[in-house]
Amino acid sequence: MSLVRQSATLLYLLGRLHPEAIDGITPHLPVLGPTRHVHLANSGGGPVTLNPQPIPPGAAELRLAVSGTVNAVANAAITARLSGGNVRNILTEVGDDWCGTPHGRIPWPKHWPLPWPPGEPYPIDPVYATPAVQAQAALAFQAYAGGVADEELGSAFGDLAERLADAALRSAG
Repeated sequence: MSLVRQSATLLYLLGRLHPEAIDGITPHLPVLGPTRHVHLANSGGGPVTLNPQPIPPGAAELRLAVSGTVNAVANAAITARLSGGNVRNILTEVGDDWCGTPHGRIPWPKHWPLPWPPGEPYPIDPVYATPAVQAQAALAFQAYAGGVADEELGSAFGDLAERLADAALRSAG
């Protein structure tokens, strides 16, 4: 059993007692848009905008962006598989973007929107964020690898998970 598969299995087992342990793989928190809304007692229960400007992404928003991007990539790969496309080409290109030299401050698949405003200073140090992004994506792709019945597709997801895990460990070193 691969290191990534073992790690994902251990996290899912831990998640049975502490669901927050698997938020990075399968978030079950509400996704906040560009502004944060709350319901205040004196507002009649309606949403009140606390900050009308877009909020720069922090660690929580980056985590949700990684999860959303992994889901979008996985859905693209599944769609490609169903339509006879080459899944490995898609996942290899995503792996090249997430594991290779970043085209931004943090590695990100170039065909998916960046989780931070272009040209803005990024609030998370890339030295800290890069291995975390790669590790989270590795665990999420491993979850897909273990969750699909199609062996070829599962193998492709698993290979990308291994590649991302290796890159995360190199980035953290």
